Order: sequence, then C-alpha cells, then structure tokens
Amino acid sequence: FDVLKDRLYTSAPKAKGRRSAQTALWKIGEALSRLLAPVMSFTADEVWQYMPAVSGREPSVHIAKFMAEAEIADASADEKLTSDWQVVLQSREEVLKALEEARNNKQIGSGLEAKVTLEVPQAMYPVLERYANQLRFVYIVSGVEVKKSADSNGTGTLKVSVEKAAGQKCERCWNYSTHVGEDKDYPTVCERCSAALDEIEKG
Repeated sequence: FDVLKDRLYTSAPKAKGRRSAQTALWKIGEALSRLLAPVMSFTADEVWQYMPAVSGREPSVHIAKFMAEAEIADASADEKLTSDWQVVLQSREEVLKALEEARNNKQIGSGLEAKVTLEVPQAMYPVLERYANQLRFVYIVSGVEVKKSADSNGTGTLKVSVEKAAGQKCERCWNYSTHVGEDKDYPTVCERCSAALDEIEKG
C-alpha cells in the first residue's frame, strides 16, 4: 500500500498502472478473505460483501472455496523477477534508513522532499539500473540517481546519499519536479499530474 498509494491517488482512472494495482489488491483481498474466514468469520464475510462484484461469485465467503491451485501465483515461476525484487527491497531498506537519518538531521521533512543517489556495487547494479525509472516510487522520493560504485572488485556495499530534490512541489501529488509550471493549463502541478489531469478531462 505504501508504494501503491501514489499511483492510486494520482493516475487517471483508466491508467494501466492504476488498473494493474487495483487488480492486484483485489486478488490479494479475495485470497485473504477466504483464508481468514475460518478464524475471523464475521469480519471475513463483511470484507467479502465490499469486494467488487464478479459474475458467478458466491454471495458469502463461507460458501466459497479456497483458491484453486491454478489461481495461486507460483513464486518460483519467474525466479528472475523474484531475485530482482529481493535486490530492490534490500536497497529500499538502506534508502529508508538514510531518509530517516536525513529527517533527524533536519535535512528534509517528508521523503518526497528528497532526491536519493545510490552508489551501487557491481552485483546489484544491473538490477537497480534496469528499474531506475521506477525506484522513486518504490522509495517514495522525488528523484533517484543510480551510479556504479567506484569499488572495482564488485564487493563493496550500497551507499546512499540524500539531498533536497530540485524544483517545486506539485500541489497534486506532492512530488518535487523541475517541470512544475510548464503546462499553462495546469500551472501548479508536475508533468505527470498534468498528463493525468488532461486524460481525466478528456474522459
């Protein structure tokens, strides 16, 4: 939820990223309702009633079956993706520590005021470089720069530095961007929110 809030709040209703997030949350909610039904009977059934209606869906979680084997995602089905996300989540832990230290030092307020620079050891670099455009959403900051560590033997550790993000604060998503004010139709928002607002207005 921490990572998904941004796209759920700011993306246009039909945006692929937002729809994808909603689908994932719906599937997780369905599975948890069924799994918790034997021990949290009233709560699970109440949750079930609020889930989006689907054709052929049982009216109560207590007459629904557990997830069929074919419906359960196999984590080993894509070992590369699993491995990639282990690296991304490992880096996130280090970034969150650095952000907390920057907050304690009054360098930043919220994480969205920050730009993070990563000096990445050789073992992690290919993964973080591949996801570089998405890392700011994972870390919940306004900017991320990925650099290869100067350690030539590839055994160094991930180094994180934090600085104030450049640009102005978007009044819609609260991210900082150097492009705020460029769109005359939406002068107080960033380029991402400007595109989303345009899509919403065009319907």
